[in-house]
Amino acid sequence: MQTYRWLARAIAGCALSWCAAATHAERLVIDYMISSGQQRTAWVGILNRFAAANPDIQIVNNEYAQEQYKRDFIARLEKEKVDIAFWFAGERLRDAAERKLLAPLDASQVDAMLKAGFAPNTIEASRIGTQVYGVPLSYYAWGFFYRKSVFETLGIRPPATWAEFLQACDRLKAAKIAPMAFGAKSAWPAAGWFDYLNLRLNGIEFHRRLLRGEESFRDARVRRVFDEWRQLLAKGYFLSETMHNEWDDVLPYLYRGRIGMTLMGGFMASKFPPALASDIGFFPFPRMLPDMPMYEEAPLDVLVLPARGENRRAARRFVQFLVDQGIVREINDVRHTVSPQKPLTASEDAMQSASVRILDGAAGLTYFFDRDAKAPLVRAAFEGFRAFLKPPHDADAATRLIEELARH
Repeated sequence: MQTYRWLARAIAGCALSWCAAATHAERLVIDYMISSGQQRTAWVGILNRFAAANPDIQIVNNEYAQEQYKRDFIARLEKEKVDIAFWFAGERLRDAAERKLLAPLDASQVDAMLKAGFAPNTIEASRIGTQVYGVPLSYYAWGFFYRKSVFETLGIRPPATWAEFLQACDRLKAAKIAPMAFGAKSAWPAAGWFDYLNLRLNGIEFHRRLLRGEESFRDARVRRVFDEWRQLLAKGYFLSETMHNEWDDVLPYLYRGRIGMTLMGGFMASKFPPALASDIGFFPFPRMLPDMPMYEEAPLDVLVLPARGENRRAARRFVQFLVDQGIVREINDVRHTVSPQKPLTASEDAMQSASVRILDGAAGLTYFFDRDAKAPLVRAAFEGFRAFLKPPHDADAATRLIEELARH
């Protein structure tokens, strides 16, 4: 997807006339990651409202496709002069802050978010040392999306335990329906599987140590994760033809009943056609060990202030606008994700409600593999996951590759 420069379009006569202000108007340069058409439409609508309320500010809105945005983010912070940018909580936020590429929010901005009902834990998730570096934007649960009608026809109930999950897979396969699929071209969907298997089998503390590089991928506990994963692959539970596609290429197979379910974050609900949305359900990753607490993935998206930004006053006004107008809630209603600003809106839907129940009942939360791990380990693990997904699903070779690549 190309980068959209809405300022240029406005100058050319686009209806989004954000540049109508005088030539001496203060500028506000925003970098934003777009993952769906609905998200983009909502974002542009918000910018239009801000422009109408602040005619003395000239807006430059740069939109990027998801993978491009993640790949080039640090380079843009180092070279470009951006005032507001989309980013992720976790190690990715810490890395950018420790490189001095971000400016912290000041105490008054943090106080304003607390007074406006932002959940304190989401603000703390953006704290690096003593400073808060992000405005919480949205978060969501991960779990299995499934076709309700397919499950009902086959007499399958959303599984709560691993034994029930395997039984559901067997019943789907017997009906000539692939139990699951995921598009792992960009590797992070595979990382979701690794995260959950590791959390369910080894718990959150080991998981955190592993992603910090304090435990080895050659550890027997990690080998157990790959062994469980290999059994699913060896049984043919995944639709092989989607394995090397992007994550959203899987959706047509779910819509057409060719697969029963897929593991993904709650944001996926924003992609569903209205005619099918009511037939798609959501359940958490099943419990694998009876005595292991239910830890969950909860990726948190934030807005940050790049250190090279030149328009601090305009950025402050934009943040205040988001906080005061309840716009963060609106963003999450469109994306079917959970708003960090409480209370939730009256329009909270089934996907948001399911995410809230899962996250509120969690014994602990992680942010997702490529947000929790340092960049060298992310690259190494993604290569290892890609190798492992290819037959014969060699766990020993995959973990050895991860360890070797992470050291270089």
